[in-house]
Amino acid sequence: GTTPHWPTYHNHQQRHRIPLPTYPFQHKHYWLDRQAATPQAAGRATMRRDDITQWFYAPSWQREALPAGEQPDATQHWLVFADAVGVGEAVAGRLRAAGAAVTVVEAAGAWADRGDGRYAVDAGNGSDYERLIDTLRNGPAGAPTRIVHSWNVTAPGEEGGLRHGFESMILLAQALTQHADSEPRRIWVLSNGLHNITGAEVLSPLKATLLGPCRVLPRELPGTTCRSVDLDYRAAPTERELVRLMAELAAEPERGPETVAHRGGHRWSQHFVQQPLPRGDQSPVVRKGGVYLVTGGTGGLGLALAGHLAAAGARITLTSRTGLPDAAEWDEWLARNPGRNRLSDVVRELVRLRDAGAELLVCQADVSDRAAMDEAVRQTVGRWGGINGAFHMAGVPSGGLIQLKDLRAAAEVLLPKVRGTLVLEEALAGQELDFLVLFGSNGANMGSAGQVDYCAANCFLDAFAQDRGRTRRVIAIDWGPWREVGMAADAATPFADQVDQRAMSPSEGLRALDTILAGMSEPQVVVSPAELSALFENAFSLEQDTVAEPHGAVHERPDILTEFVAPRTDAERTVCEVWQELLGIEKVGIQDSFFDLGGNSLIAIQVVSTVNARLGARLVLGDLYEGLTVSHLAAVAEKPVEQTPRNNLKTLEERRDKMQQRRRQQQRRRTARGE
Repeated sequence: GTTPHWPTYHNHQQRHRIPLPTYPFQHKHYWLDRQAATPQAAGRATMRRDDITQWFYAPSWQREALPAGEQPDATQHWLVFADAVGVGEAVAGRLRAAGAAVTVVEAAGAWADRGDGRYAVDAGNGSDYERLIDTLRNGPAGAPTRIVHSWNVTAPGEEGGLRHGFESMILLAQALTQHADSEPRRIWVLSNGLHNITGAEVLSPLKATLLGPCRVLPRELPGTTCRSVDLDYRAAPTERELVRLMAELAAEPERGPETVAHRGGHRWSQHFVQQPLPRGDQSPVVRKGGVYLVTGGTGGLGLALAGHLAAAGARITLTSRTGLPDAAEWDEWLARNPGRNRLSDVVRELVRLRDAGAELLVCQADVSDRAAMDEAVRQTVGRWGGINGAFHMAGVPSGGLIQLKDLRAAAEVLLPKVRGTLVLEEALAGQELDFLVLFGSNGANMGSAGQVDYCAANCFLDAFAQDRGRTRRVIAIDWGPWREVGMAADAATPFADQVDQRAMSPSEGLRALDTILAGMSEPQVVVSPAELSALFENAFSLEQDTVAEPHGAVHERPDILTEFVAPRTDAERTVCEVWQELLGIEKVGIQDSFFDLGGNSLIAIQVVSTVNARLGARLVLGDLYEGLTVSHLAAVAEKPVEQTPRNNLKTLEERRDKMQQRRRQQQRRRTARGE
């Protein structure tokens, strides 16, 4: 006659959601075997470990020596984005002295060709970057293959910012990928005040958004490597410092992203080490009767946390960007809206928490809106007298390759985590908090393809915690995927089922949160059910699939509006073969649409790279989006490479307008498909 507690009963069982077609009379085979054949299926090394004591990691720095006497490759064309401090100019001068071709670019209000290999660009104008790269590509030295970006080396008192950092790197990457240059690219991104290594640094957390492009670019652009180098000087380098920096440029990145720093004559490389758990029984950190503010509190993860806090006897304020019915009207509202949708599910869960005894206050407040957050804090203090702790969980999911990234869309992803964190700090300035917990993502460390803005936003959280955590308890938790709740559970990715297999359940994640609050002293903690070094080794990189081998058996042609038209030329046959292999279907016709066959932006870049390798072509991603058919792509691949007229601004602007239109179209497709 009793009702079992089903969550406990199912606690150790793994459930997997498998989406299937909803039309019951459409008798077709839906295959599941292609994912297992991809390199990112990673083997058992990336499977979850059930022992929660093994899940915790913290960043650490290890001294590494640079080869003495090594010099950068003077046979390459070096492009230096020179800072106002003088670091870039010093590097450029030493490279020229060694006989290298060097181009220097300064940040200014408008484009300018200043002669003698010097240019100025508007840091936030994509057309200027495209004009720069086209000018250099058609000049005597050709396209630059070695790039040093030092705009985020700033003088004391100067913070740096998104325009000269994150946005500049995105626009530069988009300009570089307008042409399929065959030479590999090596990029060094210089900064100062980015990492807390000695504890004495003056940090600028906003610069950490640079790490998004640094970590994601190598995943998305085959042949491109990138290293973030954080320096410890805020003036032009001394001779000793310059010698060490030139040795850094001589040690070219080999594969994947790298994060290093120079401190006091030594070079340090970032690693992650397992974090020991607190010893013995710890007193509960969440106070009975305590008051806690949760931003993004009506999401699945926020509601799970609210239930967890309520069970400990806490009182909770939940902020929500979207409006909800007034608490006094919840029951009546549900009676009028008995259906299942996102809003009704939220209200239903709030009612369940209330009926279980939770003391709740729900406020409509965008975390990036200072006035709204001030009001939420005022209401909380007015009802309960003060705030004991806060959990910043608000966020916006991301998606899309850098080549297709619109800076306005990226700003929406950055807003809640970057500005939202700063606003939350200001709104809570008068409260004596036991802790401020920032919910981040291990994606900040992995730099997965298609996540550049989300990676950048979470890197900011880490840097903010490293900075503020030196004087009070601020913790950034870089979570691995959660099962059933959170952004990973909502995301539709090509490898969603592998992610789910190593995800943590809500009860496990909340237990991990209790463990961190109970005594871990690090300002940044990674929680990963899978072994972290294995995840880094198997991080999703498009370069791993650049020249694809057949994925095994292909499957029947889907029902699409286009009739099958067989290939007629060798180029069309090659392109059809590539599409068949990467899309996993048979009988691709030359007039079929790439998206109708199930293509997406991640597969698109593999298609372009593979076609280039097999046909010796120089296609770019925009060539595929311009036509979306085999016949179009094959025709472009067979054309001779055209040189853009030097300094033809009208041509460059027209091309940029077309590419922006393609990016917006692709984003709309992603939204419609739920990607």
